[in-house]
Amino acid sequence: MNDRLLRAPSQGFGRFLLGLCLLIVAAAWGLSLGNGWQAGFQTIQAASRLLPEVFWSSLTTLGDERMLLALLLPFCLRYPRVFWAIVVASLIAGLICRGFKIGLPMPRPAAVLDPEQITVIGARLTRHSFPSGHTASAFAFAMVWVAQLGWRRAMPILVLAFMVGLSRVAVGAHWPMDVLAGALVGSLSGWAGLVICRHFRWGLRTRVHWTLVGIAALAVASLPFDGQGYPDSLPFRLAACGLGLSAFYAAYLQPVLRYGWQVASRPTALVWRAATKA
Repeated sequence: MNDRLLRAPSQGFGRFLLGLCLLIVAAAWGLSLGNGWQAGFQTIQAASRLLPEVFWSSLTTLGDERMLLALLLPFCLRYPRVFWAIVVASLIAGLICRGFKIGLPMPRPAAVLDPEQITVIGARLTRHSFPSGHTASAFAFAMVWVAQLGWRRAMPILVLAFMVGLSRVAVGAHWPMDVLAGALVGSLSGWAGLVICRHFRWGLRTRVHWTLVGIAALAVASLPFDGQGYPDSLPFRLAACGLGLSAFYAAYLQPVLRYGWQVASRPTALVWRAATKA
């Protein structure tokens, strides 16, 4: 079992996180020098029209925690500490974003711009713009994987998080400044989740881990029935749901049915693999 996440973040991870946060702040400052809060919105929307709407409506659902859990379920057994850290980081990011949305109920683009000035894909949202919760979730997810894999190996996940943020502008749900704020919140939440999980290992207890994974599987099972206003994303959500639930069944349910709880619930992946191959 990989113990890397139980140690303090490496110097390389700290430098990467600091550099990323400085880059986000610099980008936000640069935007503020332009057209204020609305800077960059029209440019990104115009560029996004080069790709079909179904692409953006599907991509933006990756900021939904259930979609991220679907992608995570195949790795929960091999990387239980990653799973636990992502759960904590997502809770932190969600609470911070919710606090800002309640305290600063800023209007979304659809509430400010005329219909001919904006392309809205999916539900027409008008309230609670700042910050982007989808982007925060995606970056919190990505930061934990950066700590586990290193930023080079985790680059595809980082690119995916960036694309999720871009999609929030493409679908007309957020201003670019909201997305940058969400990226900053998510990055720092990922770091906070790592720190907390090194000191509080409650989520690594076998029964707790199984309970959390079970809740994650139930959440993933709801994906086909709730697209959060993006009905065109149904095929993508079905694929993610199938991936997550198949992994949950193969790694957790099937060994229990075959060997019983006492064997299947042993806390290391090494013992687990030995049991399932017996």
